[in-house]
Amino acid sequence: MLDLDGLRKELIRCGIAPRHVRRTVSELSDHYDDLVEEALHDGASRIEAHAHASRKIGEIADIGAAVRARPELRSWAYRFPRVAAVVYPLTFVALLPAAPVFLGYAYGGYVIRWVACLMLSAIVTATMFLVLQLAITLT
Repeated sequence: MLDLDGLRKELIRCGIAPRHVRRTVSELSDHYDDLVEEALHDGASRIEAHAHASRKIGEIADIGAAVRARPELRSWAYRFPRVAAVVYPLTFVALLPAAPVFLGYAYGGYVIRWVACLMLSAIVTATMFLVLQLAITLT
């Protein structure tokens, strides 16, 4: 059997873009399955079919090395790390105000109660400040 999960982890760790990793692993899995089915159709046993498919495909380390050797398959953050160091933080800071909106959509009832409590506490605080201001002004 092929260690496709190990290949996937290795390629992601080396900076290959996730879409290329998914495609590579998917195509390799499909090709392996086709080779096994072909060998089974030719009369081989299940174990022999898997061994034949593994020999035909070759070493997973060699396939990983071939993918890693192609710089155009790397994600843009690995190809341009200085740009990514600027773009990622700015993007997260820009999206930070939107987080309550997304969370609020999922937890609407909680947000309505929180807003009601916030408004009530603002009214109570404003009333207390008004009373204190009037007490200072009138004395």
